[in-house]
Amino acid sequence: MASLDELYYQLLRQAVANKEKIVPEKVDPRMIACLAQPDDAPLIWRVKPCVCTTDSKEPCAAAAACDWDAIQMDPEKGMIIDDAKCVGCQACVDACKLDALKTKKDIIPVVQELHDYDGPIYALIAPAFSGQFGDDVTVGKLRTALKKLGFTGMIEVAVFADILTLKEALEFDKNINSETDFQLTSCCCPMWIAMIKKLYHQLLPNVPGSVSPMIAGGRTVKALHPNAKTVFIGPCLAKKAERKEPDLVGAIDYAITYQELRDLFSVTNIDLNKMEEDNVPHASTAGIRYAFAGGVAAAVTRTVEKLDPHRKITVQTRKADGVPGCKAMINDILAGKRDGNFFEGMGCVGGCVGGPRAIIKKEDGKKHVQAYSDTSEFETPMENPYVIGMLKELGFSTVEEFLTKSHLYDRKLD
Repeated sequence: MASLDELYYQLLRQAVANKEKIVPEKVDPRMIACLAQPDDAPLIWRVKPCVCTTDSKEPCAAAAACDWDAIQMDPEKGMIIDDAKCVGCQACVDACKLDALKTKKDIIPVVQELHDYDGPIYALIAPAFSGQFGDDVTVGKLRTALKKLGFTGMIEVAVFADILTLKEALEFDKNINSETDFQLTSCCCPMWIAMIKKLYHQLLPNVPGSVSPMIAGGRTVKALHPNAKTVFIGPCLAKKAERKEPDLVGAIDYAITYQELRDLFSVTNIDLNKMEEDNVPHASTAGIRYAFAGGVAAAVTRTVEKLDPHRKITVQTRKADGVPGCKAMINDILAGKRDGNFFEGMGCVGGCVGGPRAIIKKEDGKKHVQAYSDTSEFETPMENPYVIGMLKELGFSTVEEFLTKSHLYDRKLD
């Protein structure tokens, strides 16, 4: 019987060739459904029988790795994953000693859309992309390659990080007026927001009601191009869950990972290093640096300073990355040991460059992102003309007007 990985590559090649699916005999039909129609599939797939039980001599490593109480052990069935509690951190997949768990893949229906859909399809790529597809693969070459695959265009999600930086900076300027006030970033990390919503609900009043840059990007594209489809590309499995949250549905049609995009390139004749440059500068240094831990805090700090250089209460940041580190920081806040007034949390160690579906090591990813961010002509969102140009297309003359009169990037966190 073909393994899931073998079946995946076979179906992916057939999708690229736009051929009717021909699958090997004796293949579990559930495997085919998970790959061909993954929207109804869970984030984590169990592809082998689980031998871990409540009677096992050793505790289940996958269950022990879960910080979300999403895995329970059944005496007969072994591991059972609660999809409602799973946030997509992938810790269980990495910990499973039997290699019995696999992550959700959405690339095959994306390829089918590129063949069949007669409207525009935009790729929205997360800021951590630098270096993921090779040291010499620039943003311009990647944009050309994505267009060659059939995408209408590629937009850097970092530009929406720019706008949300301004939103958070204005929220800070409005709300932090005493030494006892503090704000938790709504930022880009779905695991951070899930942690606050599920475990620390009492802190939600201190989180601005903002969507993530991914959702902001999808909503903006659809506001400007109502018949467009949007495909997010990033290092994060949790984004696949975020796009399906009830109040966010519709902004992003598909979320795929850097690894899935790499798989697609591997079964085509596209040589990324030989692609022509198609450079369209989008984001500021600050927005691009959302990709690594500390980037959000630094962006908001610098933007608040530019908004009001003489502000009496300055931004005092504290940041944490990795689920245990984030929990420790939040517990300090609740215990009154804040040591700051602006708190950034990233679910993955290192931030998005350390995402579970990144291709390169987080240390290398950070170096590439820093190098790319240094090439930006704009230090902060305040100087970024692309932001102003995009907002004018939406009917607003300034960022302040957009953020006060539009609810496109708002979210009710409860």
